[in-house]
This record gives sequence, C-alpha cells and structure tokens, in this order.
Amino acid sequence: MRTLTVTASTLAAVGLSVGGTLASAAPVSSRPISYAVSPVASPASPTHLPTVTAAKDVAVIVLDTLTPAVVGPGKDVTITGTVTAPLTGPLSTPELRVVRGEVRVDQRTALDDWASGRTQTAGRTIDVTALPTVGAGQSRAFTTTIPWHQLRSETAFAAVPISVEVVQQGASEPTGRTRTFIAWNGRKEYVPIQVATVLPVTLDPDVDLFSRDDAARQSAWQRAIGPGSRVERIIQGTRSSRADLAVDPSVLGPDTGVDAAPGGPTPSPSTSGTPSGSPAPTSPSTTPPTSPSPSTSTNPPASPSTTSGGRPATASATIAQLGDGIASQLRGRSVWALPYADADLAATVGIDPANSLVRDLVSRASTLTKRLAQPARADVVWPVDGLLPTGREQGIKRLLAATSVKKPAGIVVNAAAVTKVTAYTPSARRVAAGGTRLLAYDPRLSALLPRRTDPSPVLSVQRYLAETLVLLGERAGTPRSVLVAAPRDYDPDPTALAAFLSATSSAPWLETVDAGALLSDHGSDKAVPQTRPATTVASAAPPAVLTARRLTQMAEQRDTLLSVSSVLRDGAEFERTYREVLDELGSARWRYQPASWATLSNSVARDVRAATSAIRVVPRTSTINLLAENGTLRITVENGLDYTVQDIRLRLVPDNPRIRIVEQPAPVTIGPTSRTNVPVEVAAVAAGRAEIRAYLTTADGTVIGSPASIPVSANPLDGAIYWVGGILVGLVLLAGVVRAVVKGTSRVDEIADIEAVTAAHESLGGADERDGDRPA
Repeated sequence: MRTLTVTASTLAAVGLSVGGTLASAAPVSSRPISYAVSPVASPASPTHLPTVTAAKDVAVIVLDTLTPAVVGPGKDVTITGTVTAPLTGPLSTPELRVVRGEVRVDQRTALDDWASGRTQTAGRTIDVTALPTVGAGQSRAFTTTIPWHQLRSETAFAAVPISVEVVQQGASEPTGRTRTFIAWNGRKEYVPIQVATVLPVTLDPDVDLFSRDDAARQSAWQRAIGPGSRVERIIQGTRSSRADLAVDPSVLGPDTGVDAAPGGPTPSPSTSGTPSGSPAPTSPSTTPPTSPSPSTSTNPPASPSTTSGGRPATASATIAQLGDGIASQLRGRSVWALPYADADLAATVGIDPANSLVRDLVSRASTLTKRLAQPARADVVWPVDGLLPTGREQGIKRLLAATSVKKPAGIVVNAAAVTKVTAYTPSARRVAAGGTRLLAYDPRLSALLPRRTDPSPVLSVQRYLAETLVLLGERAGTPRSVLVAAPRDYDPDPTALAAFLSATSSAPWLETVDAGALLSDHGSDKAVPQTRPATTVASAAPPAVLTARRLTQMAEQRDTLLSVSSVLRDGAEFERTYREVLDELGSARWRYQPASWATLSNSVARDVRAATSAIRVVPRTSTINLLAENGTLRITVENGLDYTVQDIRLRLVPDNPRIRIVEQPAPVTIGPTSRTNVPVEVAAVAAGRAEIRAYLTTADGTVIGSPASIPVSANPLDGAIYWVGGILVGLVLLAGVVRAVVKGTSRVDEIADIEAVTAAHESLGGADERDGDRPA
C-alpha cells in the first residue's frame, strides 16, 4: 500500500487540517465500499510521492484523485485517497464524511480562510462512507462518489468548499480532515481568462559539475541533467502542455564554441591540454570530444557510458551525450533563452550594469538557438528575485544595450511588486514606468505548481481552479490574463505536473496561451501601468552572492584570460577551457548555496594565476656584468602552457639612467612547454648597478604573464682613458726630441770614414763565424 509522509503543519499549509471541530448535519447517504490494499490506480496519480508518517493523535487524510476536476450538470465526482490512523490508537469502524461548507467563496481571503481551517461555519454532509477499523499508524484506501446535484450552485460558476473528514464510531467530532475545493461550471457566462505558464530550466548549485575529478564531474552531470534529474522531470512534466520553458544554455553542457547543426553539435577533438606544471582547470573539459548525434526519441540516452564504437566514453563525451539528450527533448518546444549560466541580472544591474562578463553571458544566450537549431527568444529578462525596484528597468536597458540582445522586450516580475492594493486583480499585461513591457506573474497561483514534496497534488489542482474562479468572478465579462511562473529551484514530480497542467488547461474558463503572447495587447486587455505597492514585497530568491568587489574581480579575471588567449595560437580553445568555470560564478543559482560560490571562486582564482604565471620572464639569480659601453643581454622567456605562444613582446625598463635600452626586442614565438633566449641591445651610460624590469605584453600593450628583475653591473671603458693614453705617448716622443736637441751631435756623426769602419766590422764578423767557438 502506498503511504505518504506529512505533518500537521505541512497539511495545514496546503489546505489540509487534522483534528479540530466542524459541525455536521445528518448523513445524506451511507454505504460500504470495497476494501483494497492500495489506492485505486489512476493515470493522474503521481509516481514519486513521498512516504507518509502517521501523526501522534489525529488521523491523516490524503487525497489521491478527484475526478473530474471540474464538475457540471450530470457529472458525479469520485474521490480516492488514504486514511492513516493516529499512532496512539486505531480508528474503530470509522466513517468517511464529505462536508460541503456553508460559506461563499468569492474572494481570495475566503479561500485562505477555508483552506487553513479558520472558517468554522457549520457545513452540510453530502456523503458518508463506512470504513473498516484501521490499526494504529496503519493506512486504508478509500473511494467515494458524490452526486453532482450535491455540488451544484445557483451561480454560473463557483468554487465549492468541501471537507473530507474521518469520524470515529460514536464520536461527533472528526478525528482528522482535509479541506479543499470543487470547481463548479454550470454555464458559460464569462470571457475566458488567458493563462500562460513559464518554468525555468537551470542547473543546480553543485560545484562538482566543475570538478577536476572526471568521475565526480561525470556523476554530477548525471544527477543534474541525466534520466530522473530535476531538469528532466520539468521537461517531461511539461511535454504535453503549452508551458514555456526558460532554458539556461549551460544546461546542455559546457559551451564548446562550435555551432550546432540541426542534428546536434559535433565539435572537433582538440589536442591541446592544460598548463604544464599547474593544476588542471576546473572546467568540465579541456578536450571536447566528438559528440554523437542525439537520438530522435523524446527520451534522453539511457546509459551514456560508451561511445558509438563501443569504447568507454570519457567524462566529456558522457556530458556531451547527456546534453544532446536534453536538447532533443527541447526541440519543437516553446523555449526562451536565459543568459548563459543564468547570469544574476537582478544583482548586476544594481551594482555594475556595464560589467563586461555579465554582458558577455547575456550575448551568449544565442548559443541555445544554435544548439537547438530553432528560435529561442533571449530578449525577455527574468530577474531571479521577481522584483522591480527603482532604477532596475534603466539598469537592464543599459546592460543589454552593449549586448547582442540590444534591448528588453519584456521583464518577468512578481505582480505584487508592481501593484498597489486594488478592488480586483489586474491583468498580467503590464508596462513599466520607462515603457518596457512587464509580464506580471501571480504569486499565489505560481505557488500552487505541484512539487515532489507535496502530500497530495490533488489539492494543488483544486486550489488552482478555485483561485482562477475567484479571479474570473471579479470581472467575468472583461478580457484578462494571468501568468504562472515557477521559481528557479522548482522540483516537480513529472506525472503530477503533467496531470496538473492537463487539468488546469482543460477548465473552460481558462484559455491557455504562450507567455510571449502577453508581450502585446489582446483586444481590450491592454497593458496596465505599474504602480508602487504599499508594502515591501519579499524576494522570490535568497540574497545575492554577487557584490561590487566580486563583480570587479570576475571582470578582471576574464580580461586576464582574454589577454593570455590573444597570444596563443589556439587561443579560442584556451579561452573556452578556462572561461567556462569563471562564467558560472555569475549565475543566480549560487543564491541557493552561497558557500559553494566561494569554493568555486577560490578554484577559479587558482586556475587564473596558474594560467597566467605559466608564461613568464625567467628571473636571474646572478648579476650581469657589462664591461663595455654597448652590449647584448640575453633574457630567457618561458612558456609553461601546452599551447604555442606567438606574437608576444618582451619589454625592458631600467630603474635608473645608468643603463639605456637601445632597442626593444621584436615579437617572439615560443613553442609549448619550452624556453627561448631573447637578445636585447643595451648601452652603459655610467658605471654602477641597475635593475632592469622585464615583462611581457600582447600586441596592444596589455601586460600578461609574470615579470622579472634583471640585475646589471655597468663598468664601461670611459673615453677619457684614450685621451690620457694619447697624451702620455705624445709626451714621451716630445722628451726624446728635447734630449736630442740639448745634447747636440751624436758620436756616430764624429767618425770620419764611417764606411771603412763598417767594412772592418763585417770582416771581423765573418772570421768569427769561421772560427766557431774557438777561444780567442
């Protein structure tokens, strides 16, 4: 037997009450039912309802089905559900009673009063069914049918309040009860209300989606977008409806930067890797593999663990395959494109509407159109908090002006944030003070979208129908519109959601339309100017994690990565590899888990430092001695990346005028994980020590990489040395001339017959040669 886990407080919140007092009239009918071990099966029954824990001293009644959802002449109502006895004792041969409340429900406050149990008006019992004894803490299924004439109303349409109660044998007061509504539609005396529904499809705030560990990353993406995931449940639950889906493009996996063909993206394999000697980036993939074409089926891949060739798939290939499965389910649907990574525009426009990173994320919404090969409008802005404070409209316009979107076609906003108290509920078609169209969603109706934690989806359906009937009754003959919008963390059961959308869209007083239709007027349903609410409206999301400092830091990190990529031969892939995780920091999803933002931010900061420091000027530990006026220094530049660096400039700046750079070196190219020596011509102007700051720049002068200081000791041979040497030589020559003049003729000049003396000397020398070493 299926059981449901609920508490008294949970039941009261959704319109169920336990215990209490409600006067009952005499039974109209009494009959036994066929006892069953499990509730009656129904196509509308959810398949993943939570398990129920019995209450301590009251009975818990949970409704499984109520059909038909809308009652009219000749249509009896069948209700199925379970009764769970209290833990303190059994329900002894109890009766199940259906009581019609004797109260008029024509205002939203009256709906609240009945559902919460505040309405104590006596009701009229319209059906009684006998049940067998239910043991303490045990559950018993029931089925009961109410004749339509017991629910009829004299008005054309009405929300009929009913209470399903269980009463112990011999007791006059119920041991437990559930309150809800039955929609009565006797005849058409109204203009249908146009209703649009939009649900966001975004990722969960899970840092493991960007883990360095392949297994952890793959597992996280399986949870995020794989079969049975929250994303898949939303898509499946809305498949047969006209609901619009506002999709974050990053849901389909990391942006490969490759345009998609109609059959799905097929990025080329990359041979590039991660920086050598530094940790791998937190990006899901550094080598995007070839993705197989998505299946033509509407279901995602059952087990994306192998490639088409039967080989084990890499984490990146598995993620791509999962993304293809989601894309195949989205094709043909009415889709909006949120900014890439669901950028937190609500936080950004109030702090830095010119932020370059967030503007880029807005422009990248167009990647969804390419991936799905179908239109996906990106000009409807949906701030996660649902608010429109002063200045936000202008801030949104300023932010979008420098993007591919250019200007907003509309802004999704909580109707309570742009409405002061009025006698009736205004239309969803609104217009802001600056002229931008607004899509104002009804917060009460939006809160009724079924979630997996709901004890009974039937209550959501019946309350929704009752709410819309009350809205209809405010101005039954006036065309109006309503927008229903789910929060970013919406998590439904797909079967319950499908049943909810089917039941609500089939109501004859509701006309289902696409949300985009609300951006223009429809007949006399024209946009209503926004008004300022009298009280502060609560945010639809937790506080923002983005601050002015964090936005500035993210923009600087992005500029740094762009600078590095501009000098790489495969810069586009490098940029995608490192930018992917940085972009995710701008997401609104981290509001729901702010600690994870800090974890991911620290990882991104480490990656940026590792990537930029991998290109560097190698510092010298010893001083370079320059022993001439001009010389050549050889500066070593290192590229630690697995990418070729090209067209990079080495620039040198001495810290004092002793050293002068004759000419800055020409652009250089460095292969992956290698070094090169760059010659630099310098001139020594004066003796002494100097420090030369050596750094790297891109072609436009942007400084990148890690600089270094080069110590130089200048000892030039000064020109004065040559002057002094010349003077000394001249003085020596001059001294010889003076000596000769002062002493007169030499003794050589006094010999009369110099030729005779010379001949005698030569004759004597020849004799010496003949005699050899004979003694004289």
